[in-house]
Amino acid sequence: MAAPHEIPKELATSTDDPETGHTSSASLSEKAEDTPAAAPQPPVGPGPPPNGGTRAWLQVLGAFFLNFNTWGLLNAFGVFQAEYSRGLLSASTQSAISWIGSLQAFLMLVVGVACGRAIDAGYFYPDITVGAFCSVFGMMMLSICKTYWQVILAQGVVVGIGAGMTFIPSVAIVGTYFTTKRSTAMGLGATGSSIGGVIYPVVLRRLIVQIGLTWAIRVVAFIMLGTLLISIAVMKPRLPPRKAGPLINTAALRVPVFMVWLLAVFFIFIGLYTPFFYVETYALNLGRIFPSMIADKIGNLSVMVPAVLVSGIVLLGWIAVESQEALIGVTVLIGLTSGSIQAVLAANVPFLMPGLSKIGTNIGMTLFAAGLGLLIGSPVAGAILDAQSKGSVLDFKGCMAFAGSTVFVGGLLLVVVRVMKVGFAIQKA
Repeated sequence: MAAPHEIPKELATSTDDPETGHTSSASLSEKAEDTPAAAPQPPVGPGPPPNGGTRAWLQVLGAFFLNFNTWGLLNAFGVFQAEYSRGLLSASTQSAISWIGSLQAFLMLVVGVACGRAIDAGYFYPDITVGAFCSVFGMMMLSICKTYWQVILAQGVVVGIGAGMTFIPSVAIVGTYFTTKRSTAMGLGATGSSIGGVIYPVVLRRLIVQIGLTWAIRVVAFIMLGTLLISIAVMKPRLPPRKAGPLINTAALRVPVFMVWLLAVFFIFIGLYTPFFYVETYALNLGRIFPSMIADKIGNLSVMVPAVLVSGIVLLGWIAVESQEALIGVTVLIGLTSGSIQAVLAANVPFLMPGLSKIGTNIGMTLFAAGLGLLIGSPVAGAILDAQSKGSVLDFKGCMAFAGSTVFVGGLLLVVVRVMKVGFAIQKA
């Protein structure tokens, strides 16, 4: 059978008959060939999320290494704080040194907000590539720094900007591949920060003793390079480019529950990272998968509220710590609870402010509130530490009381958020 618009061979050789005026089959064939083919149908969209499969789980792997090199590296700042205070930056106060890590954390979250808009517009690969370069380049420059301002520019600014550009894809990409067990998938990716927070301090401590601070930092930079290249290779946006929304959703600022949520996040992050900055110095003086799986069952807010309240209580209990054994116990508890908070932080936003059209903006506003808390929290704690310490004897009581109080206040505000959203009912929230 002939294909559409195809003339059988035996008829295609006939010619026009000028006497009869009959049109030949060859002419019909030429006309058929001149007829434009039907325009292809436009794509109907990316389709529903796969909720599994090789491509989807590779996004989780990529997010794991992004978190490994952003939050994980930030979790290791306590090693830098201790090393700087007794070596490279020994002339600087604890508060001044903590500004380095606070600036790094602040830029990671705030730059991430702007980069989220770039990713929405289709600039995923430029964003993650430039971010990886800045992260590695900043660490390499840090290895040759000699003064305070050089360190704050290399580690605080350049590494902070790089972290902001590489952190946001771990939040923005994974969620688009899952609808079922989304919290579990994002929690698995977020475990990179916990693993990085364990591996990087161990690597730094050992290498500083063996080869010195300069080469220890360079080794960390090479580890970052290798793991970030994996993320660049395997991660791929699933959704087509779309117009980015405004940086601030002004309508959300008129929703009381969301405003209380932002205030709670601000207070939580004022104190939450204080122990990560000062635990090494304190020692010198003397979780994420499980919570995410639970969140799929009882709700993200129901996981976050007790985690924050327990964090505040543990930080206040740190005041009574007087032994290495007790310090280890406190550190483990803080690691578990802070991991739970980070794992479900962004996932709470769609529940509090339903609707996908502004979800990126609302998450960005949440991260800005967290970044603002991170920016001021540890330097204020450091100023309290400097004020209460006498000579080489450091007094951490005021520092830990400040951190524990702010986190606990944030936890109480989260209770208010939950009551405003679902009341006192026992239900998934």
